[in-house]
Amino acid sequence: MKLNKKGFTLIELLAVIVILAIIMLIATPIILNVVEDARQGAARSSAMGYVNAIEKDMMASKLNDPEFVMDTTITDPDIISIRGQAPDSVTLDVSNGLVTGGTIQFGKYKFEVIPDGTVSLISP
Repeated sequence: MKLNKKGFTLIELLAVIVILAIIMLIATPIILNVVEDARQGAARSSAMGYVNAIEKDMMASKLNDPEFVMDTTITDPDIISIRGQAPDSVTLDVSNGLVTGGTIQFGKYKFEVIPDGTVSLISP
């Protein structure tokens, strides 16, 4: 009587499952960090885009109406209509149509606007 042994034993299958579980335990925190970094980067990009939109809107208003008086502080997130997510809160200082400082918050991310045009994370 000839036995053809085909397939895997229970021990071999358990060993593969244990190896896969170890790989998942190592990879999960790395993947979660990548997702968090992507969310933070998207919020930062939205903040920079909002600052640019404010500056362009103010300059266009000044070109269209020479009597237009520019605000010196912007606190209303809905002051301009933008595509995408509007900020939750805004406090921007404006001088001569350029944003010179302030803060913008998108969700749990709060950013500081620096006069040179960069946006840096204050608190996650």
